[in-house]
Amino acid sequence: MNEELHQANSEDIEEIAKETLPEIHIRRQTDLARQERLEKIQQERDSIDDLKQLAEFETKQCKLFIKGSKNILSEHLAAGVKTDWASLYEDKPFPPFVFKNPAPRYSQVARETGVPPKSFFSELLSPAAKKERLQKESNAKNAYDLKIKHYEEEKESQRTAHEKERDAYIAAQSEYNSNVEQLQLDFEKGRPAAIQSFARIILNGITMPDPIMVYFDTVYQPDGKMLVIDCMLPPYYDLPRSVCYQYNREKGEIAPTIMDEQEFDVYYLDLLQQIALTAMHKIFDAIPARHIQSVGFNGLVENDEMGDTLISKSCIITCMAARDVFAALDISKKPLAECFLSLKGMLAKSLSGADSVPSILIAVPLADTDEAKQAPDNSLSLPKPPEYQPGEFKQVTSKIVGEMLEELEKNLLGAAKEKDDVVH
Repeated sequence: MNEELHQANSEDIEEIAKETLPEIHIRRQTDLARQERLEKIQQERDSIDDLKQLAEFETKQCKLFIKGSKNILSEHLAAGVKTDWASLYEDKPFPPFVFKNPAPRYSQVARETGVPPKSFFSELLSPAAKKERLQKESNAKNAYDLKIKHYEEEKESQRTAHEKERDAYIAAQSEYNSNVEQLQLDFEKGRPAAIQSFARIILNGITMPDPIMVYFDTVYQPDGKMLVIDCMLPPYYDLPRSVCYQYNREKGEIAPTIMDEQEFDVYYLDLLQQIALTAMHKIFDAIPARHIQSVGFNGLVENDEMGDTLISKSCIITCMAARDVFAALDISKKPLAECFLSLKGMLAKSLSGADSVPSILIAVPLADTDEAKQAPDNSLSLPKPPEYQPGEFKQVTSKIVGEMLEELEKNLLGAAKEKDDVVH
């Protein structure tokens, strides 16, 4: 278990307050692993001095990225390790105490203090030489004893610090596992917040090439056993477009060969459909039918023209399906476009975020259910959840508009009544 399990600065806590402790821990582990991979690639890149070799290296990275982008769905359809509750628990033992400092040795101290070697003949001829040797040996012994004392004190000090770290580690591990246990218990009871949390854990476990950054949010409707996934997609203009790199010997430089606009549109649409189908597949596969009967997917991108508001995101792709419909759809063999249309899929005219399609909404927000009144799983370590629950930003907008219309209607009725009173 990493140190961040029980230590988080205020900015991190504020950003992830709506998440449960297991979500936070797993997401941070995923982020750290991704960062380590990117750093390793960058170190390898920095170590290459020859431009031709650098072009070959960058071309290899492009091919790996494109191949990974095209195989997201197929890799997750293949049999593999399934996310279950047991995999969420932390049971890694704390490393044992090891004092790495070497123990002092008398022979080394004797050499440092200049103790001469014992010589029978020279000391026999010169008693002063023997006396000097014995004095230096005594000084060396005192210095050695002092070093041993300091060594033992430092060893004991580090042992004590290690025990404190171990106790804190075990306490944090116990608290974390208690959170997982409580989350599992709430999930089995069908509590919406727990189902949403576990669904996000499942979705954030979807592996993709590192340049593809997505963020999943969920909202659950208990009455209809429906889960809606809000996915922040990688922006259209932020993804790499290079397919290879060429080395120009005359100019002494390397230059990328990039996809043209039509090629990239096909690539980007394929990527979006893969993400949507993979997310729905993972949810149906990991969460039983007693909790979820249908899944909806909203693919969102930032809309810079809308500013920093609740509606600053454009929904560019949606689809939804009941469990039986999705199970009957052989997504491993049918073309992506055909599968997408079978799931009532809709696409915006522009996938860059300039246009949008209606998103799938939940009629009853989680804030109106009894679940919202219960203490959060991570209430001991994190502040209270924010006012808006996951997936609610468009519901809030609709509510505000409804209240405005209601107030306008009251004002019009009041004005009409005053006019009628004046007439009479």
